[in-house]
Amino acid sequence: MTATLTTVLQAIALTLVGVLAVGTVLVRDPLRQVVVYSLFGLALVIAFATLMAPDVAIAEVAVSSIAVPMVLLPVIYVTRGGGRG
Repeated sequence: MTATLTTVLQAIALTLVGVLAVGTVLVRDPLRQVVVYSLFGLALVIAFATLMAPDVAIAEVAVSSIAVPMVLLPVIYVTRGGGRG
């Protein structure tokens, strides 16, 4: 029973990763794309956790959910004219 539940959770997590990957590519607005990319990163964290790779999941949290948006959001702000100083 536990193996079946794990397999189902893995299938759901990988399906979510696939859907959000396509969504990240299809979103045209850079600000929204950063948000969808962050959700994609969180889906990868869930997938890695269900695949028993906690070290990779922790690294993925740091990179895709924290570091990349912290770099991209100020760049989007400045390039859209918000940082006229």
